[in-house]
Formats: sequence, C-alpha cells, structure tokens
Amino acid sequence: MFIFPACAGRLCLVFLVFFLPAVASAQFSKLEDAGAKLAKRIKPLKPTLVAVADFASPDGSASAQAHYFAWFLSSSLQERGKKYLHVADHKAFDKDIANILGAASTPLTSQALHDAAPRIGADVVVIGTVVKREHSYVFEITPVQVSNGTVLDTINISLEVTAFLDSLMTPFPSKDSEPIFKAGAGDIGMPSCIHCPDPRYPDLGRAKHIEGTSVFEVVVSPDGRAHQLHALKLLGYGLDEEAYNTISKWKFKPATNKNGTPVSVLVPVEVTFRLF
Repeated sequence: MFIFPACAGRLCLVFLVFFLPAVASAQFSKLEDAGAKLAKRIKPLKPTLVAVADFASPDGSASAQAHYFAWFLSSSLQERGKKYLHVADHKAFDKDIANILGAASTPLTSQALHDAAPRIGADVVVIGTVVKREHSYVFEITPVQVSNGTVLDTINISLEVTAFLDSLMTPFPSKDSEPIFKAGAGDIGMPSCIHCPDPRYPDLGRAKHIEGTSVFEVVVSPDGRAHQLHALKLLGYGLDEEAYNTISKWKFKPATNKNGTPVSVLVPVEVTFRLF
C-alpha cells in the first residue's frame, strides 16, 4: 500500500495484487453462471451483436443496483462467449436504448424491441427484472431475438443482499448524532491507515485484465472505523465490491480537530488495481 502526498485531501491507495491468488466472488458466481447459460442459448442464433439492457423492477423503475447487475452480466456474457459472440458495451447500449425508446414507465418488452428493431442494431437483447426481497435480489433474465420478437427461455436466479449493493442506493452520508467534517479542511486533520490489508482480484476482473481505480467517499469515525462508504466511480467485474468489503475492515488513526479531539470526517479513497 502506498499513500501519495500529491493527493491533497485524498487517500490514494495503490494495490499491486499480481502476487495474490485469484478469488471468485461468491456473491456474483450465479450471475457468471447465468452469463455462461445465456451464451450457450444465444450461440445457435449466430447473432452479429448481443446487448444487455438495464434490469428494472416490475413497475419499470430503475436502480443503481439493477444497472450494476446488468453491467456485470454483460461483462460475464462477453467473457463466456468471447469466441463466438460480440457483446455491446453495456453503458453505451443503455444510452442508445434511452435515445431510441425514450423514458419508459414500464419494463422493456420483447414487443418494444421488435418494433424498434431497425434502429437498435443488436440481434439479441437480454432484458430482465429484479425484485429486492428481505434478504435477496430475485432476477428473471430473458434473451429476446429482436427481429421477430422471439423470447428464449427465462433464467431465474437470486442473489444475497449485501452491504455494498445496498450502499449504491443508501443516502450518503446518513444523519448521525455527531457532525461530519471534511478531512483536511480548516482545522480538521486527515485520517491515516494503520491496518489496511489489500483487496483481491475476483476471477472475472483478472480474466479480463481489468485495471483501474474504484473511488469511494468514506466516513471515518472518531474510533478509526470506516463507518460509511459510498461509491463515486465503479470499475465493475466484481472489483468494486472487493474494494468495498476490504475498506470496511480497515482501521484508521482518526482525524482530529485543532484541540486534538478525534472527529468524524469525510474523505475520498481511491483503490487502484494493477496486474503485472
């Protein structure tokens, strides 16, 4: 771990994790398996382009979690079918669909895709819904052949609710009884890591050679804990959840005010992943 002084007001942490064993994210293993199943079902159609649309709740509303799930599934589908499928960039496709179909109040349907087929460009579009229940997210994932509106068999999976996924939609920072100061501003000092273990690469991120930086806002409490975390920049491929879970376990020397009293502070944390 290295902290660079040039990053004023920001903890810039670079983890060189090429020597760490690859570990699969148990949370996303089912989505990876779904990507493999989708690739096999879509292959016989010999599509020129496949795309994954954002998931939606049954009433058509979207969420940051649903976008993240669809992004991950798109990446998994691309990895699993790389020898015979061309998969569209998920973020770019989201924008294209929004421009073509406009804001929808209901979930994306096979009929809507068929009607817009000449403008969509993809031969197969994967659509789906996600419902959050008490302890899980329940998915229905359906590939659609756009040209004729044919719906392939739906894949049903459920994933466990995690702190990271909930943090994507949780108001940040939450209202606490004590004030939260900006680290390094005025008479407020900066926290420093005293126990900051490295995150590990999930299998999909390693397989696709994904490198980059996850950025989080973190509230460091007066007792040196990462009390709250909120993602500002996501890499996908399971890297962000690994970073989130690792930061949550860090121990800091807390920031203090001009009187030397520990205080809660808000600080951006960058976790940069590199493979060598």
